[in-house]
Amino acid sequence: MHAPAAERGIRAALRRTWNPFFSRFGRLTEIQIRTIPEILEGRNVVVISPAASGKTEAVVAPAVERLLPERRGRFSVLYVSPTRALVNDLYRRLVEPLQYLELALARKTGDHPSIEESKLPFMLITTPESFDSLLCRHTRVFKELSAVMLDELHLLDNTPRGDQLRVLLERLRLINTDIRYYALSATIDDIDIGRRYFPDPVVVQVPGRRVIEEELMPMGDGWPERVVGELQRRECRKVLCFFNARSYAEEYAKLLDRPPFTGRVWVHHASLTREAREDVEATMNREKTGLLCCTSTLELGIDIGDIDAVVLVRPPFNVSSLLQRLGRGNRRRRTNLVALGLYINSWERFLFETMFECARDGRLYEKKYTPALSVIPQQVSSYLFQRRRIGTTSDSVRRILRPLVGDDAPIDRAFRQMIDAGEVVAGRVGIYFGGPANEQRVETGKVHSNIQDKTFGNYDVFDITTGRQVGTIFFMFHHFVLAGRSWELVEHREKEKKVMVRPLAAVSSNTKVFEGTGAGGYSYRLAPVLKARLFPGLEPDQFPYFRDGGQLLLVHLLGSTYGYVLSEALSAQGSDTSDMDGKLFVVSEDKPGARLKSFPTPALTAVRDVISGSLLRLEDSLGSGAFFRSLPEELQIEDHLLALDIRGLLEFLGGLEPVELPADEVVAQIRQHLGDQVHV
Repeated sequence: MHAPAAERGIRAALRRTWNPFFSRFGRLTEIQIRTIPEILEGRNVVVISPAASGKTEAVVAPAVERLLPERRGRFSVLYVSPTRALVNDLYRRLVEPLQYLELALARKTGDHPSIEESKLPFMLITTPESFDSLLCRHTRVFKELSAVMLDELHLLDNTPRGDQLRVLLERLRLINTDIRYYALSATIDDIDIGRRYFPDPVVVQVPGRRVIEEELMPMGDGWPERVVGELQRRECRKVLCFFNARSYAEEYAKLLDRPPFTGRVWVHHASLTREAREDVEATMNREKTGLLCCTSTLELGIDIGDIDAVVLVRPPFNVSSLLQRLGRGNRRRRTNLVALGLYINSWERFLFETMFECARDGRLYEKKYTPALSVIPQQVSSYLFQRRRIGTTSDSVRRILRPLVGDDAPIDRAFRQMIDAGEVVAGRVGIYFGGPANEQRVETGKVHSNIQDKTFGNYDVFDITTGRQVGTIFFMFHHFVLAGRSWELVEHREKEKKVMVRPLAAVSSNTKVFEGTGAGGYSYRLAPVLKARLFPGLEPDQFPYFRDGGQLLLVHLLGSTYGYVLSEALSAQGSDTSDMDGKLFVVSEDKPGARLKSFPTPALTAVRDVISGSLLRLEDSLGSGAFFRSLPEELQIEDHLLALDIRGLLEFLGGLEPVELPADEVVAQIRQHLGDQVHV
């Protein structure tokens, strides 16, 4: 069926929902034409298409159409979204069309916590953590639920929060089996993503290729002035400037405050209060000129108006993140994406070039899915709270967690650890309840969250001149930057976790800033892509090495985390190996002049020993989850092995062929691209 005929058929089928959802648009998008009939037929659907392609309307309109008019006054749709900011954005976008249909819409997050069981809406938008809380506290309301929508699923999948959502849906199916499921995702490698969350999904995928107009610029003295000048030259009036750490967003907001953005530079990150974040979002949406300094919180589908350009201060952590950030630009005009990439050295420029090329081709090289074992104790704690009146059995615990890990052994080991720690107690033979340690998590609300706690403190900041909360800091200094302003510490209230401050006139040169936690890293699957750009004459599985003074220098390009783990494991096995900045291995020759027959690959046991000695070092960088330390040590090690996909990595390395090249040839090829990053 050609597009006009298909659109006429869809319009006729959406008898009630066409006007409120589509009348303001000129025509349906391809993803809408292909998705809507599948949902109207009653199928579970996974929708995969680029940002700003109309996925939300493609799912919500037909799903609502199926439920009207019989379910008008009943709680029918649960819409789960990754962040509070995105929940708020979805609420703003959906409230008007649902009001037109006389359907109630509500949201539940940490910022909007209240919900009345007797006055439930037709549709509720929430986060995985608030879904967890609702399932524990208001279990019976889900017996009438008809549909679950999972928004931006690619941002949750393959993380502890995504696995938490998987188990929550298993628990939901124990209550209600008559539910339709819909997942929305941007471009991804894994089209089977939906099967992890619900049964029998139909995948509707529309690949997207938009022309990316990028320019790469070196950082250094005066870079804010150069960036603003380039934006002026391109007549860009509304700009997102992405930073990889919130401290830099705060620090550079002042330096970017220059014409035409004078007085119109704002900051957005997770440590700001809800009021501050929502005010910035509304301001950016409303104003015709503005520059917003932000972190990954705005990689999501938050509607802040039509953005003319996206500035990327240093490369993002992977290709998916790059696409998410670029997806914020020109969402409505659908013209070329304007992107400025700022790098501090030639390696970062090289990463930018590679990631942009992958983004244009739609090749993401994402990490293979592996389960997060820290979800086991979190979901045991949550489920025991849900069953606090009657308790539960170990068989029931296995039932909800088995689809996640596929094996009862880690479930039983984690459960035993929780009993030994007093987090689980036996009320009578075979019936278990939450223990005193778990009750403390319930009282603080932490039982529902897999978001990793900051190990270095968490203080609410209040302006003494207004009495208003400014945001949150994690490191305490006498002077610091928050919400785009410089502040001076007046009083520190440790018991209340409060910091009282007064504003300073300007940001001084010695002002300290605070950092977020965690570190990203690309998958080992990207290493052959990087290598192919440096050495186009080699086969995909060939990696070059050369000799230098009794040492072999082997190009690996796996990044610093893998480089550290592998070099330590190889050295522990007796091979004197060190890593050079995540790019090369330096290996002492056992037999001078002998050919390197295989890529240096340690045994799994050696890697396990390295992980065992680096548990805390890796915990933050791998985003191991808030309940990681509730696991027994052997499962903590296994969790890190899974997060790094070590078994997949070792298999990958086993398929590589080291190829000896003359030293000057290797160095020349690398220097051609990396220049100052080579010291051999």
